[in-house]
Amino acid sequence: MKQNTIRLKTVALAACGLSSMAFAGEPEPAPAAADSGSVVNDFNFCSWLSSKPGTIKGIPENPVIQSVVFEGRFHWNAAYVDGEGTNGQDFSETYTDARRFRLGGKIGFLNYFAYKGVVNMVDDQRFNGGELHYGYQDFDESFLTFDAVKAFGISGLDTLLINYGRVKWHGGLEARTSSNALLTVERSAISNKLYQSARPTGVFVNASKGKLSGTMGVYSSDEKTDEFGVDDGNPEGWGGWNDGLIYNAELLYSATDDLRFGWELLYNNADERLANEDSLLDYRWATTLSAEYAIGQGGVNIEGIYGDNGDERMQSNAARRGNFWAFVVTPYYWIVPAKLQAVVQYQYAGSEEDQGIRTNSRYVRATNYGGGGNPNIVNGGRGDELHTLYAGLNYLVCGDNLKFQLGAELTHLETPHSGDGDVDAITYQFGFRTFF
Repeated sequence: MKQNTIRLKTVALAACGLSSMAFAGEPEPAPAAADSGSVVNDFNFCSWLSSKPGTIKGIPENPVIQSVVFEGRFHWNAAYVDGEGTNGQDFSETYTDARRFRLGGKIGFLNYFAYKGVVNMVDDQRFNGGELHYGYQDFDESFLTFDAVKAFGISGLDTLLINYGRVKWHGGLEARTSSNALLTVERSAISNKLYQSARPTGVFVNASKGKLSGTMGVYSSDEKTDEFGVDDGNPEGWGGWNDGLIYNAELLYSATDDLRFGWELLYNNADERLANEDSLLDYRWATTLSAEYAIGQGGVNIEGIYGDNGDERMQSNAARRGNFWAFVVTPYYWIVPAKLQAVVQYQYAGSEEDQGIRTNSRYVRATNYGGGGNPNIVNGGRGDELHTLYAGLNYLVCGDNLKFQLGAELTHLETPHSGDGDVDAITYQFGFRTFF
């Protein structure tokens, strides 16, 4: 780990240097190419990619279908992690990861309704000892929307959308942000704890008025039942309503064009252990406060998080109960406007009990499945204090529609009563992102 220490100091110094840059927002995109008079020469790949190829809007005189929008994304990661485990044992691993491959679309019909359906086309579990499979896996999202403002002419609101179906669960600022637009290669560990990539079935309402927008929803924690309530172990469609419920409330306030505040409350009443209920989340409740500030050529995102892992009704292991808390700050700066972006992220997470927080499943924690033959070299990624420091560059070929990400993340995890009590690692990450 002596060489590791030199690397850690180098990345830390680089991160400190980047964080001292002025915070500012994304600059105006570069102007489109001038008209040359030729169809071939006029073709602009980036404009085509960002224009939702194949989209049909405003279908003339069609009373049934008014619009059809196609979408897709492909994300690929590579990583190298080098660290020292809980017993002083050095480990290193290399990973490649078909992170996301999704295809789908949205149909507007009967003037007031829309349906969105997106399917996952890859399942890559190699990072935790599994296999890589391409082809249809399951639905990522599948929900219906009713536009109440348009249908009833409601004048007091700008939007009022009533939705039902399988949807991406939120859990703070990073989870609200599409994976296409993340500033870092991966979300922070605390964001993934709240978010957990959950896709519950529920009823949720989106509303907005002026600078204020919000979401309220009630969801089922039962993801593995069919429409007849039979537990068939198949989570691909809409879930049943046979177990506990989870709730969320979310408010966003855009104070100015460059400053936005957010608040979320998440509550899970499923008693997984004592009531034997399905639970999509491994905590009882959590709340978040966030701010996004952009100015000039940079900006900063800040979020605070507090929650409760639950008691014996949810957690069989007492060391994983109790409260948890976290703070994440992410400054960024445009080195080359709209093309080259520098990003730094610092995360602190802590908990009341010895195993109340956890590192990301990718990539430090994944050494459980390698690590020189030690299946628990990082204590399952669990501890009571986690620090991470990320520094990276994003090169945008076609905005977020086609970009490359390069970063390095330092991880320090405190693991009480496990070996010498901590894990230290550095992870070098590369990400390729494209979507339409």
